[in-house]
Amino acid sequence: MGRGWALEDGRLVEAEGTAEACVEVMGVDDLVGRLEGAREREALAQLEHAAIPFVERTADLAAGMVVLPTGTRPASQARRVAFVLRRDRLLLADDDGLCVPVLGRLAEVGLALDTPAAVLVALLRAPLRDHPAKLSRVRDDLERLEERILGGRERVDRALMMADTRRLLGLDAFYQGMSDLADDLAEEGWEVVDARDRLRLRQLSRQLDRLSVRLESLQDYALQVHGLYQESIGVRQNDVMQWLTVVATIAMPLTVVTGWYGMNFPHMAALGAPWGYPLVAVLCAAVVVAEVVVFRRRGWLRFGTPRGRDARHGSRGGRA
Repeated sequence: MGRGWALEDGRLVEAEGTAEACVEVMGVDDLVGRLEGAREREALAQLEHAAIPFVERTADLAAGMVVLPTGTRPASQARRVAFVLRRDRLLLADDDGLCVPVLGRLAEVGLALDTPAAVLVALLRAPLRDHPAKLSRVRDDLERLEERILGGRERVDRALMMADTRRLLGLDAFYQGMSDLADDLAEEGWEVVDARDRLRLRQLSRQLDRLSVRLESLQDYALQVHGLYQESIGVRQNDVMQWLTVVATIAMPLTVVTGWYGMNFPHMAALGAPWGYPLVAVLCAAVVVAEVVVFRRRGWLRFGTPRGRDARHGSRGGRA
C-alpha cells in the first residue's frame, strides 16, 4: 500500500489517500505496473543492478534512480530509489524505506516546495547533508595513518585504510552519477521542469561539484598515504636485510679463524701453547671491534629514514 503527499500553499503535506496526492511512494513492482512506455520500464528494470544514479527522459516524463553509496559494505547491498517525474506528479519506488522519513521531515519543517520537481530536488539533496562530515572523518583517518607511518609505528590499521579507499571510490561514482542526473533534468527546453526548478537543479549540481573537488583532493591524499605506507614497508625490509648483511659480514672473519684452527694439524702455531686460546679470543674480539668501528664510520649501521617534523612536513607538502 502506497503513501501520498500533496502540495498545499507551497508546502508538502501528507494526504489521506493517493487520489489527490502529487507525490507517491510505492513498491518497485507497483511503479513498473503503472508505466506505459517501454523505455521507462527498461530503465526501472535495472534497479537491482544499477551501480550509479542515472535518468532517462522523454518528452513528458523522466524515469531514473538514485543509488546511494554503500560505504564499507559490498556494492550488492547498495540501497536504491527509483523515480518517475511528470510535470504534475512524482512517483517513487522505495523498497528500502528511505523516502518516507525524508518526506515526513520535509513536511514537518515546512520547506517551500511548490512542484513535484522541487520535491525531487529536495529528496536528492537529503543524502548529501552529512557528506561534508563524512569527508572530514576520512581526512582525519588519513592524517592519523600518516602520523603513525611517519612516526615509525609498526602497526598500521590497514583495514581502516582500505575501508576509507572503498568509501572514497563509492562517493566518486555517486557524485558523478548525481551530477549527470541533475544536469540532464536541468536541460533547457524540457517542459516538465520549469525555470525555478532548473535553478534548484543547478544549485544541486554546484553542490555536487564542490563535494567532488574536495573528494578529489582526498583521493590524492589517500594515494599519497598508501605510497608512504608502501615506502615504509620497503624501508623496514631493507633494514632487516641490512642487519643480516652486517651480522654475516662481522661473523665471516670469526668463521675463518675458528675453521682454520679446527683443522687439527699437529704442528699448527700456538696450538699447544697455554696462551694460544686467549690470544685467538682476543684476536677475534679485536676483529669484531675493528669491523664495527669501520662500519659505523661508513654509515652502514644506520637504518631507516629520518623521522620527525621535517619528514612529516615534506610528506604533506603536496597535499592541498
